[in-house]
Amino acid sequence: MSDDPREESSTDDPTTGDGDDGSTPGEGQVYCRDCGTTISENAEICPNCGVRQQSPPNSSADDLIDVLTNGENPFVAAVYSAILPGLGQFYNREPGKGAVIVVASFVAMLSVLALVGIVLYPAVWLYAVYDAYVVADGREPPLGA
Repeated sequence: MSDDPREESSTDDPTTGDGDDGSTPGEGQVYCRDCGTTISENAEICPNCGVRQQSPPNSSADDLIDVLTNGENPFVAAVYSAILPGLGQFYNREPGKGAVIVVASFVAMLSVLALVGIVLYPAVWLYAVYDAYVVADGREPPLGA
């Protein structure tokens, strides 16, 4: 090393530049989104300011929550309606239809005492499961319901 202070102040390390020289980052490099330092595009944390550059990947738990709440998975919609008729319709963002099916299934359950519900409740249950699946799958039900 020489005794020239100009040589010591310059650096070949692209991660320690100040980003204020107006130049564009080289290939495989980007500016820190907080301090503007030129860093590797794969850097997770800026070595200059310590700010995280990339969002951490979603966990599988986040993916599961998305599947269970986004109203787009026909299997999930069918399972919800199998558990409680009408719940799959709420999952599909059809609260009016869901409320009607919940009430119809409740009435059908009560009518089991009059023996009419023995046929009526399974029919309402099957319709709710079928409709939830078909709507979540993006097809219109053939009965126009």
